[in-house]
Amino acid sequence: MRAIREQHATIVSRKLEADSPGGMREAITSAEQLARVARGRLRDRVVDVGSALRGAPRSASFVRAGAAVPLHVSRMLLDRHQVAAHALAHLYAEIEACRSLASWACEAGGEARAVAEAHAGALLLSLRGGVDLGGGEIAPLGELELRDDEVAKAIGHPAVAAWARDAGSGVAVASIARAAAEQGIPASAGAEDERVGWIRHNMRDFVERLVEPLAPEIHRRNGLIPESIVRRMGQFGVFRLATAPEHGGDGLGVAAMATAIEELARGSLGFGVLTMTASIASDLLARSGTDLQRRTWLSRIANGEARCALAFAEPAYGSDLARVVTRAERQADGSYLLIGKKAWVTGASRADLVLTLARTTTPGGQGQLPLGPSLFVIAKRRGAPGADFPDAGMAGTELRALGQRGMGHYELRIEGLQIGREALLGEREGEGIAQIQRALVIGRTYAAACGVGVAQAALELALERAKTRVQFGSQLISFPRVAHRLGGLIARVAAARQLTRAAAHVADTGQPCELTSAMAKLFSSRVAWDAADACMQLHGASGYAESSTAARLLLDARSLFFQLGPHEVLAQGIARALLEGPLP
Repeated sequence: MRAIREQHATIVSRKLEADSPGGMREAITSAEQLARVARGRLRDRVVDVGSALRGAPRSASFVRAGAAVPLHVSRMLLDRHQVAAHALAHLYAEIEACRSLASWACEAGGEARAVAEAHAGALLLSLRGGVDLGGGEIAPLGELELRDDEVAKAIGHPAVAAWARDAGSGVAVASIARAAAEQGIPASAGAEDERVGWIRHNMRDFVERLVEPLAPEIHRRNGLIPESIVRRMGQFGVFRLATAPEHGGDGLGVAAMATAIEELARGSLGFGVLTMTASIASDLLARSGTDLQRRTWLSRIANGEARCALAFAEPAYGSDLARVVTRAERQADGSYLLIGKKAWVTGASRADLVLTLARTTTPGGQGQLPLGPSLFVIAKRRGAPGADFPDAGMAGTELRALGQRGMGHYELRIEGLQIGREALLGEREGEGIAQIQRALVIGRTYAAACGVGVAQAALELALERAKTRVQFGSQLISFPRVAHRLGGLIARVAAARQLTRAAAHVADTGQPCELTSAMAKLFSSRVAWDAADACMQLHGASGYAESSTAARLLLDARSLFFQLGPHEVLAQGIARALLEGPLP
């Protein structure tokens, strides 16, 4: 195997020498080719060859001596090389964002081209020092077993390096911010069809009129989104965009819903999360629910009548859903008795249904025989002030969060809750984790859209501050350091948006989008934090005030790092998918 990888690395190096690249696409290609070599080297370290040769049931394969041999990545070896694995995940996410941004720039032209070139140039310049994992953590390229001579022939190729120095220079990046200060941030032309553009325009108007005025007070009081506004969202058609027409929706797809969620999150993250939660619940019901469950709930969710909550994680095990300890004990009459605790159930008090993951058990000789986690569609009465959980068998305690306010976050205590057999999602027990994983593919695209919305809000606020704030006799935007930081953010926010759109487009065409959606979520969350941090810094002490919009955006952005699972878990999954996928 190692000989095959080394041969591939040699081919890459020769190709780079022959092509003598010198433009944006060629520069991105050089980073891609280097990443492929790194992926091959890491495979050599983590693939369990014995399992592969025994025919472990994996979907991906590589060709060896004319025969397809399934790949199996050892969990133990992947954990041992976790820094390299996560570096590979972040590297591929950065490259995919670059590619998506370059495609947009080719369509849009004009200032978009300069934005895409600055982003690609800055990536190549920074990559020489290693892969940025966020939080000041840099993984050296040596962790990926990339040699200095290989780096020099790829991203260090004289033509590539010269192009990157020009495109990613401080002057070039700063000029993007100064142009945006005069002409506005480059628009989305060339990236959206007319229908999605119409949704964006109308959603932005809705957000500016009804969401933005409420956001500061909701955050300050840790209040819930007013029911009157949720009803207006339902009437406006927010919740039905992606739902199929036969279930009371518009059937416009993932791209339309992601656009709506982005705009809502731009006004207030809680509104974006409210819509995302409803969309994930709808997807779970549409894909896995029984006919009765679909008839009962989908049209009610689509018109905004029913609220949803997702009770997957638990206090002891967090995102490790396979170790869920909440029990659903099957009774003699086919009903279930639920017992356990759930953590960070967003929107639980006002929810009409709570999708709950529990380990199914049945009486069997020596105690209880586990059948695996199942999902249950639990109907509940909506809470009211002073009586958040009026149903017997379910109680909750609010977990006051720093950000992402508007829906409430709760720890649920389920103590002898009796539910009927019809509450089991689908027809068979033990399929809960698989059902969740399928829904989270689309859910991560919506979470990425939340990140883009928060990033856009922070960027717009930061740019306005830089234009209007005068220090030492000059506007902030006139200082090279300020302009450089804002120019880089303009490019990264645009890249996050285009990568999220790419994931949504793949989903709408019916192709597998697990990897693209995960990369979009990983990338956009980091961009949201970078933008919010810059926004607070430009506001100085006033941005540090608890009541400031900059402070709210920073707290909201931080929550994105563990929305639908923490970044470390996401990076681990991306790495595994890359390593078990087909060779380039």
